[in-house]
Amino acid sequence: MTTRGLVISLREAGFFDSGSAGIKPAAFALLAEIARILQPFANPLSFEGHTDNQPIRSPAFPSNWELSSARATSLARYFIERQGFAPEKLSVTGYGEYRPVTTNDTEAGRAMNRRVDIVLLEMTSGDKEIPALDRRPPF
Repeated sequence: MTTRGLVISLREAGFFDSGSAGIKPAAFALLAEIARILQPFANPLSFEGHTDNQPIRSPAFPSNWELSSARATSLARYFIERQGFAPEKLSVTGYGEYRPVTTNDTEAGRAMNRRVDIVLLEMTSGDKEIPALDRRPPF
């Protein structure tokens, strides 16, 4: 638990191959269980991708920002397409290497930093805004 809400941290090793944003098939059962537990809550969910500080340069991911964003997006799409979550309830963010939970000086530290956090956000007055279709631009 944090001041933002409940954080479920998914380590890269169990969910993604190195340098990939494709969810490992072996992870689907655990993701389905997480989805089952979170489904009853009205709270918004944030999918937040993180990497270590080792540079990645591939045709698919020119930087760690693209990789972290793609991983978070893959999980959000899974929750929408396979678990029936409402897309308007979800958000996706890629932080790349810029919000580590520990040092990147060791392999163990880098492994902890490679993760996607699913955050069941705390409900606040800001979460009860007027639906997007009812908003009028200020100009």
